[in-house]
Amino acid sequence: MSIDYMKSGRLAVNVLIDLYNQKLESKATFDFINKTILPTNAISKESKELLKDYLSWLPNHFEAHNCDLTKLETLVVIIWTDFNKAITPPGSNNCKEFVVHALTRWKAAEQDEQIIEISQTEIIKENFLKLRIPEFK
Repeated sequence: MSIDYMKSGRLAVNVLIDLYNQKLESKATFDFINKTILPTNAISKESKELLKDYLSWLPNHFEAHNCDLTKLETLVVIIWTDFNKAITPPGSNNCKEFVVHALTRWKAAEQDEQIIEISQTEIIKENFLKLRIPEFK
């Protein structure tokens, strides 16, 4: 959910910016088991590449933690923000500060479903709310 390029040159926050610019709720759901993205307005070449990049990374991540990826039954990440509540940080007239939230649901075979929610404050140049944050691909 953070603005980094460690697993992909694509950014989930740009999916939210795209929805915001379509005057839609800035909320997207990535389902890693069913390989889907909702809402359909969030589906783009870039969001599909983001999902693909993370799907490619998952086997290595699971192996590094000595986990069996084939036992994973659910892995859904919901990410959202409210850009209308973005503020201009003191001394940063050309920037916007907002809070990004992510809720992750996962379930492995014979285990209870787990849910974790995290939030993170981000600051970006104000014009990125129209142009998107630069990506690498």
